Amino acid sequence: MHFRDDIESALSDYARDHGIDRDEAIQRIIRAALINGGYLASGEQGIPPEKLNASNDD
Repeated sequence: MHFRDDIESALSDYARDHGIDRDEAIQRIIRAALINGGYLASGEQGIPPEKLNASNDD
């Protein structure tokens, strides 16, 4: 898949800055966008509600 020149340039910069290839950069960016949009679970587990208290309130 090819993107507009400005996006390709930004994608190349991102991949270089993170020491990854173009395909991995695309996957990471899409994954982050989907998690932030609520379309994909992050896979991280938080503190269960019954264990929340002032000491772990960040």
